[in-house]
Amino acid sequence: MKAEIIAIGTEILMGQILNTNAQFLAQQLTELGVGHYIQTAIGDNPDRLAAVTKQAEERSDIIIYSGGIGPTRDDLTKQALSAYLDEPLVYDEENLDRVRQDFSRRQATMSDLNQGMSLYFSRGKSLRNPVGQAVGTALVKDGRLYIVLPGFPKEMRAMFLEEGKALIQDFIAGESRQVLTSRYLNYYGLGESQLAESLDDLIQSQENPTIGTYSKNNVLTLRLTASGSDEGTTQGLLDTLEETINDRVGAYYYGQGLDYMPSQALVQTLKTKQKTVSLAESLTGGMAAAAIVDCPGASEIFEGGVVTYSLQAKRDVLGVSTETLDQEGMVSQACAKEMAERCRQLFQTDYALSFTGVAGPDQMEGQDVGTVFIGIAGPDDCQVHRLHLSGQRENIRRSAVHAACLALIQKLN
Repeated sequence: MKAEIIAIGTEILMGQILNTNAQFLAQQLTELGVGHYIQTAIGDNPDRLAAVTKQAEERSDIIIYSGGIGPTRDDLTKQALSAYLDEPLVYDEENLDRVRQDFSRRQATMSDLNQGMSLYFSRGKSLRNPVGQAVGTALVKDGRLYIVLPGFPKEMRAMFLEEGKALIQDFIAGESRQVLTSRYLNYYGLGESQLAESLDDLIQSQENPTIGTYSKNNVLTLRLTASGSDEGTTQGLLDTLEETINDRVGAYYYGQGLDYMPSQALVQTLKTKQKTVSLAESLTGGMAAAAIVDCPGASEIFEGGVVTYSLQAKRDVLGVSTETLDQEGMVSQACAKEMAERCRQLFQTDYALSFTGVAGPDQMEGQDVGTVFIGIAGPDDCQVHRLHLSGQRENIRRSAVHAACLALIQKLN
């Protein structure tokens, strides 16, 4: 069973936006055990869409389209496929009524183009859009499955996970359907080659479950995928493999989940412990606060933070002593300690994290690029961790945030 992804949008070809939809869909197809070897991006042109669809039909059983189903004149994906496949379109009356109500509530005029967002293949299925107005559509014809999804990543992901994924599972499996279950294990603090070496025998001999590795935002993720007759079987296989893996590299493990960052793990831990945190940032420049508030439930545990980038700000806003700044410097254990302690006092939180260091590109106060001090002030003491990080400026800053989150989790536990 082979699948192919076709992205529609002139803005993709012109380099104005990244084709993140293809990345997401490729990950999903891998989880489903569907072969996927070709991705195509084309502009908003019906003739070219017909041509690439004809090519895809010669080599693929499943063709997934993203883009071109919105309310503008160049959104013609459904209409172009309708003409090519000789499959008429009809309105999803329930969705059309929902769109009309939305326009009425906003006292806006609804055009024919807006109505077109509710079209789907008459002999196919309308795919509900849980976060937007344009429905997708799916059709099985001549032994192939065609799935049409929105171009907006948020809408595409929601629609695929709610509707498209099950359609593919049913199409490829039929009555002898196997359950496929994936689990994502996240690690920080070891290199990709170190992880691969530690698990080399497991990777070389993998059959069921399978193991995939990838790196994103300075975090290493293992994707474990098991197949079986039921969920209980697949979960058991994954439990056994996870235990084997973490017997070897568990010291670097911090949690499960796709795109699960250390900041999310920290927020969850603080919520469980019913503790609060505040932040005093220098080299990270607000990156730590942004990572925290990106997490649902952050308001329960995060009181606030300050970015004290200059010497004057550290002294006048946080109250770091002139003696410390003159004798030890801004990039020092003593400065990180005072920043964390003053921050905790300022915001009246259970814990406070501080960040000071050298992100580069040049040395500062005689300290090498990548030298970072993280302060953790709590009810009983204030610890300071000295880190030697590598990479470009953004990587050093992001790594500092990850390391601080995980250090506080360790302290809390």
